[in-house]
Amino acid sequence: MIKSCHAKDIILRDNLTTHLDETRPGTGGLDYRAFLRELDTLDRNVPLMLEHLPKEEEYALAAAHIRSVARASCQSACDRCGSVHDGEE
Repeated sequence: MIKSCHAKDIILRDNLTTHLDETRPGTGGLDYRAFLRELDTLDRNVPLMLEHLPKEEEYALAAAHIRSVARASCQSACDRCGSVHDGEE
């Protein structure tokens, strides 16, 4: 059973050996729209945590990115089914 998820992102470097650099969500290669869609399929509310960022400002930027992806995905789903989204969180 999944207890929690960690929001991370990586940059894959083109080095002689595979090297993954951890970076702020939204600045690497992870598709957060797909990640959040899969997280939403879980049977219960699972916390999504940010960690390993160097500065407080990075946490705010990461959270803003994840929230914007979630809002855009929600709005897109509402547009497809004709629902009205009130923008409340």
